Amino acid sequence: MTEAISIPRPLLKELYEYFSKIEEILATLEELMNKEGLERIEKSLEEYKKKDYVVVKSPEHIREALMKD
Repeated sequence: MTEAISIPRPLLKELYEYFSKIEEILATLEELMNKEGLERIEKSLEEYKKKDYVVVKSPEHIREALMKD
């Protein structure tokens, strides 16, 4: 009996993509399940409505934007 199997790359890629989506859904549900998570969401929505947020052009500029506050 062998302890390894062969999986075609396209199938492996598809499985990984589905896993990633499920992981995102679980993280969202976890955030919605606790009080602090709901408070963060409410605060974020208020900031968004007031346009009280910063936009950066690339990931490299995130640290720079955070340091301005």
